[in-house]
Amino acid sequence: MTIAKSTRAIHGRKDKLYRGANFPIYASTTFGVEKSDDYDRYIAGDDDEFYLYTRYSNPTIRNVEEKLAALENAEDALLFSSGMAAITTTILAFMQEGDIIVAQRQLYGMAYRFLRDFVPRLGMETQFVDEDELYQLHKKFPRVKAVYFETPINPTTDCVSIEKVVKSASKAGALTIVDNTFASPINQNPLTLGVDVVVHSATKYIGGHSDIMAGAAISSKKNIKQIREAMKAFGGCINPIDAHLLDRSLKTLQVRVERQNQTAQRLAEFFLRQRKVTRVFYPGIPSSRNYRIAKKQMTGFGGMICIEMKDLKSAKELCDNLKVALNATSLGGVETLVSIPVLTSHIKMSEDELKSANVTGGMVRISVGLEDPDDLITDFRDALEGI
Repeated sequence: MTIAKSTRAIHGRKDKLYRGANFPIYASTTFGVEKSDDYDRYIAGDDDEFYLYTRYSNPTIRNVEEKLAALENAEDALLFSSGMAAITTTILAFMQEGDIIVAQRQLYGMAYRFLRDFVPRLGMETQFVDEDELYQLHKKFPRVKAVYFETPINPTTDCVSIEKVVKSASKAGALTIVDNTFASPINQNPLTLGVDVVVHSATKYIGGHSDIMAGAAISSKKNIKQIREAMKAFGGCINPIDAHLLDRSLKTLQVRVERQNQTAQRLAEFFLRQRKVTRVFYPGIPSSRNYRIAKKQMTGFGGMICIEMKDLKSAKELCDNLKVALNATSLGGVETLVSIPVLTSHIKMSEDELKSANVTGGMVRISVGLEDPDDLITDFRDALEGI
């Protein structure tokens, strides 16, 4: 029997004691054993369903991890306290001194700065490349250990061919790690296209209500076990309360994302008709260079739009004029958020780095929420008229 994503997101572990609709919150940091000899299981590495300490694992957390694995068609998943905890721990779990990691230049700003500023301090090398070079890894970087990329890309929503990256990395013998946050598990499943590890900022679409900070890594059981060992040492675990809130959010993930897809498409088409908007970035626009790639590897075009005004001043005026949409960082929530990347997600990057990332001062990133589409269009139309 094939189980649809919406069903997987709702039904996980069952409360066998009281048959509650929601799986219980195990708000305990530690778990006892009946006999001291029981620790032998953990020491031997057989820690499946053996709960010792919540930094290692917890029944409430495992319930959500299993759901996320099912949504991404994976064997296992691991929750973290933030998206950056998931990204940094995953990368460091597989890298060691002397290794090379290749990453695209167009990345979420903090992930870029981690690879730029911190990875070299640990004796590893980061090579930033353009999209074409991602498809030629085996020729340009034969010693590459891991490849890190995201698609759609923050903030431009540009799309990278997952199939081509996987093919190139495979020839080089490199591990592939992709940030799937912008797409969510509803719109895209990179593991089915051959990617080794998927990471998410679960703060965004998976959480969906701007009230949870969380991250996730999703992969094979073997890879997740290696990442979990790193997480135990680095300490970036999630707590059971936030895991429970994620469980609540997963139950509406598909309906939220599908509605955001629909509204984003309408908004993108609206922006195409506005003379004060110089460029519109959205993979669902048929004339976009990303449309063909997105159509091939995504089931929905997502709720993220990027538009470009003529300059930073105009971008600020647009954001300041909005009445419904909130001028705030982050994304993926039920409320529509706008942000200016050079002031938020891509701060502390040089002019050359911003240029390489295709980020300009006039860009406004829009995370489409669940408000009435007509209200959002009216809000943006009024804001543009006020410039």
